[in-house]
Amino acid sequence: MPQDFEEFNVITLSDDEGNEVDFELVDAIEHNGKKYCILYPEGLSEEEREDEEPLILEYVLEGDEDFLEEIIDDDEYDEIYNIYFGGDYES
Repeated sequence: MPQDFEEFNVITLSDDEGNEVDFELVDAIEHNGKKYCILYPEGLSEEEREDEEPLILEYVLEGDEDFLEEIIDDDEYDEIYNIYFGGDYES
């Protein structure tokens, strides 16, 4: 059974080449009935995060399975980015 996605501090994802990369879950946002995770590579300081764009993924729950999914829609991504940072962003 899936756990509440906000319980995880570090999430391991695989990149396009199959390499595992650890990300730190720094925030979770609920918007328009969806949940989103704001992730940064693990180990970055607050200052280093200022120079790094976060990875924003949608948290999806289907039955007993949960997973993170890339946001395909640029407008949706921009909206979540702006909610998190409180500013203007367009990809």
